[in-house]
Amino acid sequence: MFENLDHVFHTLFDDFCDADEPDWYLGVSLRSEEEVALMRELGAALNAAADEAPNDTDAEYLRAPSWRTVVAVAGRLAQVMVANDLKELVALPSNDET
Repeated sequence: MFENLDHVFHTLFDDFCDADEPDWYLGVSLRSEEEVALMRELGAALNAAADEAPNDTDAEYLRAPSWRTVVAVAGRLAQVMVANDLKELVALPSNDET
């Protein structure tokens, strides 16, 4: 079961950052240029899938030829974001150091 795709799009384009113009979010919600580039790529893939879903239904999005690209880019972006978050976590001082 997945969330309503409209909610996902709203989060990516309105709440978390603007996937069409992610550069503004570097240092805010995106940590690296790689995250910015992947978010831009994800936005383009989602826009392509939207063009292939004329009635804007979840079922149409999931059947859209571009959806495989959406999933692949989103997966890569998730990996990069988690890796960057873990690097930041490791860099924090431990309780022993404070």
